[in-house]
Amino acid sequence: MIHNYIKTAWRNIVANKLFTTLNVAGLAIGICVCITLFACVSYELSFDRMYQNSKNIYRVNLRSSAEYNSKVWAQLPGIAGPAILQDVPQVKAMTRLIKHDFGATVSLKTGEKNFSEKGLYLADQSVFRMFGISFTEGNAQTAFSQPRSVVISESAKERLYGKGPAFGKIIYVDNKDTLHVSGVYNDLPQNSTIDCDMIYNIMDSWMGKEVYWGNSSYETYCLLQPGADVQQVQKLATALIDKNIAKKNQFFTEFLFQPLTDIHLYSADIRAGFSTRIGSIGTVKALLFLSLLVLAIACINYMNLATARSEKRAKGVGVNKVLGADKRHLLALFYTETAVLSFIAIVIGYLACFVLQPFFQNLTGIELQPAALSATPILMCLLLTWIVVTLIAGSYPAFSMSRISPLVLMNKLKIKHSVADFIRKSLVVFQFASSIILIISVIVILQQINSIRNKDLGYNPKRVVAVSIKAAQSKQQVSAFVNDLKNMASVESASLSQSIPGDLESGKAVRKLTTDNTGYPVRTCNTNGSIVKTMQLKLLAGTTIPQTLASTDTNCYLLVNESVSKYLGYKTPQDAIGNYANTEMNHHAIITGVVRDFNYESLKNEIGGYIYYITNKRTERLNTLLIRYNSHDLPGFMQQVQGAFKADLPNSNFDYEFLDTHIQNLYASEQHTASTATVFSLLAIFVACLGLFGLAASIAEQRTKEIGIRKVLGASVSGIARLLTSDFLKLVMISIVIASPVAWYIMNKWLMEFSYRINVNAWAFVIAGLMAIVFALLTISSHAIKAAIANPVKSLRSE
Repeated sequence: MIHNYIKTAWRNIVANKLFTTLNVAGLAIGICVCITLFACVSYELSFDRMYQNSKNIYRVNLRSSAEYNSKVWAQLPGIAGPAILQDVPQVKAMTRLIKHDFGATVSLKTGEKNFSEKGLYLADQSVFRMFGISFTEGNAQTAFSQPRSVVISESAKERLYGKGPAFGKIIYVDNKDTLHVSGVYNDLPQNSTIDCDMIYNIMDSWMGKEVYWGNSSYETYCLLQPGADVQQVQKLATALIDKNIAKKNQFFTEFLFQPLTDIHLYSADIRAGFSTRIGSIGTVKALLFLSLLVLAIACINYMNLATARSEKRAKGVGVNKVLGADKRHLLALFYTETAVLSFIAIVIGYLACFVLQPFFQNLTGIELQPAALSATPILMCLLLTWIVVTLIAGSYPAFSMSRISPLVLMNKLKIKHSVADFIRKSLVVFQFASSIILIISVIVILQQINSIRNKDLGYNPKRVVAVSIKAAQSKQQVSAFVNDLKNMASVESASLSQSIPGDLESGKAVRKLTTDNTGYPVRTCNTNGSIVKTMQLKLLAGTTIPQTLASTDTNCYLLVNESVSKYLGYKTPQDAIGNYANTEMNHHAIITGVVRDFNYESLKNEIGGYIYYITNKRTERLNTLLIRYNSHDLPGFMQQVQGAFKADLPNSNFDYEFLDTHIQNLYASEQHTASTATVFSLLAIFVACLGLFGLAASIAEQRTKEIGIRKVLGASVSGIARLLTSDFLKLVMISIVIASPVAWYIMNKWLMEFSYRINVNAWAFVIAGLMAIVFALLTISSHAIKAAIANPVKSLRSE
C-alpha cells in the first residue's frame, strides 16, 4: 500500500514540474536556513556544558551602588573570593581569574622570537580541578609547585615552539617577568567562556598577595556543594560586605551568583568581564525566530500552491472515491506526496548548509565548525523538521482535497472556493507582512548603524594608530621611538597614554573638597599634554595638561570633561580652571583644562566622567603610544613605524590597533544583526515570491476561458493584465497595513538599547511597501501579460 502511495505521489510530482520546482526550491531554502541557524543556536546554547562540574559552578558578580548606577559587574575585589570560600560553608572551591596587566596585550619573547598574546591569565591552582583541564605535558597537581611557573595551551605551544615539547622552556613577559613552562593543556573548547591560552599562578604576583576590599578587578568562580541553596549562598556572601567595608565606603551592595552555563548568553549587560566569547540571548531568539519564519513561509507556499491546483486534481480525487478510496486513503496519499517532496527538499537544503556554512558564519558572527552540522542534535532536528513540514505543509491540502465529492466527475458539483480562497489569501498576507517587517527592520538598523558611524564622538578616531609600548625595557627606548616618529613627515602628533578611549583606563572617583564620602565615578587615563592634539579633543576652557614635569613637581594636573566640571559645581568650564579636585591620584589635583564631553564607550552608554592626568607619582603605566598620521600610503607608513619600533624596541613584539577599527568593533553585534536581517528579509520575500509566482500561474490557468471571452468582447491587454494583478496587489497593500505598526513597535523597542538613537522615519515604511509591491508586480506580471496576449481561439476551442 505504502509503495503504491509513493508511486502515485511521485507520478503527480513529476507531472507538475513547475509546481514541484517552486515547492522544492522554497522548502529547500527554508530548510537550509532553519538547519544552519538551528546549528548556530545549538552551538550558542552548548557553552560551558562540557565541564563535569558545570551545574555547580557559578561566577560571582557584584551589583554596584547607586552612585555607580547600580550596574552588575563581573569582577570582584581580590579578597572577596577567599573570604567567600572561608565563610560560606556551601562553597566547595574557589578560583580567581584575572588577565595579565588587566587585559592589555602582552609581548612575549622566547628564544629570538617575539609574539603578542591576549590570553595570558593569572589564576589560583584550583582552576585546573574546577574546570577539569587535562594536560598533555606535566599535570595539574604539580603545575604551580615551582615559583614563576606557567602552563600553556596546545595551540599556544605550537605557536611558540612548533611541534616539539614545551616543558621547561622559558618565556619572557613584557621584558619584565620570566616564566617557566611547567605544563601544556589541551585547548579549551571554542564553546567555553573561559578562553585562557596561558595561565600562571596568581600567588606569584602582587595580584594574589596584595588583596583588599577597595578594588574590583578579579573574575571569581565558586564551585558549590551539590544541591546547595544558591539564594542562601548569595545571602551569606553579601553579608561579608557589611562585615568588611564601612557603609560610607561601599561602592557595591550585593553579590550575585550567576550559573556558569548562563554566562555566555546572559552577560551582554554585565560590565567588565574578561571573556572574548560573550553572546546574546536576544541574538539566539532572533535567529530562532528568523529560521522558523522562513521555514513557515516555505510551508505556506506549499499549502497555497497545492490548494490553488485543487480544481485540476478534483477529477483524480473523484475517480479514487468512485473506485472505493475513503478519506483515510486520500489523506495518506496527499501526506505521502508532501513527505516525498519535503524529503527531496531536505536533502537539497541539508547539502546546501555545508556549502553555505562559511557565508552564514561571516553573516551571523557565530563560529560554527562544519562538524556541528552533522552532530546528533542536528540530525535529529532534520528528522523532526521533515515530520513537522510534512504535517504542517500537507495538512490543509490533504484535508481540503480529501473532502471533494465524486459528483465533480459529472460536473454536477462546483468546488466551493470561499474558505480555501480566504485561507490562501490570509497566508499570502502573512508571508508579505513578515517580509515587510524584516525589510523595515533592516532599514532602521542600517540607519542606526550609519548614525553611529557618523556621529561626532567629541574626538576624531580617524587616522590614529595605537602602538603597544608596554614591553619597552627603558624610558630611553620609548623616547627614541617617539623621536623617530616625530621625524617622519606623516606624523602629526604622538601621545604616550595609559590606554585608548574606553579600553583599559582606570575606574576611580573624584570628590569635592567638602564632605564628600562617595564621590563621582570617573575613568582616568595617565597621559601627557599632546593628547588634545592627537585625539583632536574640543578644549572648552584652559589649556591642556603639561607635556612633561620637573622631577621636583609634586602636583597632579587634570584635563577633565564637562561632566566632571559640572559635578564639582562649576557653572561654566572657565570657572573650573586653576581650581583643585580631590582625586585618588592626588588629593589636591589642579584642573588645567576642560574638554567637551566625548563618547569614550559604546553609544549604548551615556557619557560619564573622564579625566586625563599627568603626575610624577604615576600609579598607572603608559602602555600605549597614540599616533596621528596624515599619510595616504598606509601600508608604507606602517612599514616605517614598524621599522622604527624594531630598531628602538628590539625585544618587543610590534602590536598595533587602528582607533577607528576599535570603534567599529564596539558595534560588531549590531553589524551582524543588520547583515543577518538583510539576507533573511531578501530570502523571505524571495520565497514568498516563489509562492506568488506559482499562484499567479495557477490562477491564470484557471481563468483561461474567462480571459478568452473578455478578449473576444474587446478587453485590452492592459485591462486583462490589470485584472489579474489587482487581487494580488490588494493582498500586498493589506500586508503593508498590518506590518507597519508591528515593525514600528519592534524597532522602537530595539532602539531603546541605545542612549543615542534615531527616530523611526516614515520613509522606511514607504520604501519597504514599495519594495514589496515591486517584487509582487515583477513576480506576477509575466503570467498576467502571457495570459492577456494569448490567442482567445485556443482558449475557447475546448470545453
